[in-house]
Amino acid sequence: MKNKQKVAVLLDVARAYDRDILAGITTFNKIHDKFIFFFFSPKYVHSGSQANAINRVIDWKPDGILTREIDEFELLLDLDIPLIIFPHTNLYKDKINSWGNNKGVGKTAADYFIAKGYKHYAFLGFKDFQWSIERQEGYIEEVGNAGYTVSTFIFDNTQLLWERLPARLTEWVETLQRPCAIFAVTDELNMHLLNAINQTESRVPDDFSILGVDNDEMLCDMASPTLSSIDQNAKETGFEAASALSRWIEHGEKPVGDIVSEPGTVITRGSTSALAIDDEQVRAALHYITNAAPSKDISVDDVVNVTTLSRRILEKRFQSLIKSSVLEEIKKVRIQRIKFLLENSELTIQQIADELNFRNFDNITRYFKQYAGMNPKDYRNKFK
Repeated sequence: MKNKQKVAVLLDVARAYDRDILAGITTFNKIHDKFIFFFFSPKYVHSGSQANAINRVIDWKPDGILTREIDEFELLLDLDIPLIIFPHTNLYKDKINSWGNNKGVGKTAADYFIAKGYKHYAFLGFKDFQWSIERQEGYIEEVGNAGYTVSTFIFDNTQLLWERLPARLTEWVETLQRPCAIFAVTDELNMHLLNAINQTESRVPDDFSILGVDNDEMLCDMASPTLSSIDQNAKETGFEAASALSRWIEHGEKPVGDIVSEPGTVITRGSTSALAIDDEQVRAALHYITNAAPSKDISVDDVVNVTTLSRRILEKRFQSLIKSSVLEEIKKVRIQRIKFLLENSELTIQQIADELNFRNFDNITRYFKQYAGMNPKDYRNKFK
């Protein structure tokens, strides 16, 4: 039996990003079968200080370490073994860091919003975290290149408690011109931001379109509306870090520099599903369609009734601003809801028809096939 490399993986698995890093490390090991992992025992088995836990890692005599800046992790820095750090705050000089192209993350967010036609932009980030500062720089620079400015809110976690942040954000969003595109540097911040906006008379995504980072699926999907987010390719980052550490242990090939990962794509959900529309009446109509059409068989007259316009004027504004009719927008939302349920639920087609208030099975089949090019059953089979 070949000798395995003893590797301590010390990550914050309460966060989705770290869990994805761990998944990438695990995938590497499934393929190459290189590692024996160190795991801390559950706290109910052995309690004690983090320093004692670090000493247990040292006593285990690992061949290499992949670590966050956990308490007392400085004790690991003097060990003469391969070590790769995933910093929370700043890069560590003369050490190997796994770091993201954070300016690229900011640029990705800006390009995404610019393509939607926004004229008003805002940024929500942290005060002393280098990765947040870099994302801010990338976002502001790219928005500036498009000819716009950015309003900012910087959360200083040394001066303000986390649970008191929403109240301050509520005050801030009231000062922003709308429709406004807001980029927050994490999904956790966007949960607070969404709660803050919900305390006002404003709406997401019609008045504020909000985008985060990390694609924490649990957080993003539990929010209402669901939160759009930039995926950071963390699984690929974990795989690359594990591969680099293994080569360093086995062949002495220390990486020549930090391991830098590029941002992934924007995962679009409900919080950015609107276009940048200055017309408040059209925004109100679209907000009603987005929220009512997934479960109600609404009519064009229902939409007109939530505005102060006549049907003729509202239709003209729809054609002018979004090149679509009110009825087409209703159908678009209902079709997207049917697709979602076909892809992600075990509901029968009749049950889906009931949920969307179709009168019968034949109605939903004709409706869906007209716009999707296939019947609901064939569409669902594509995802099995």
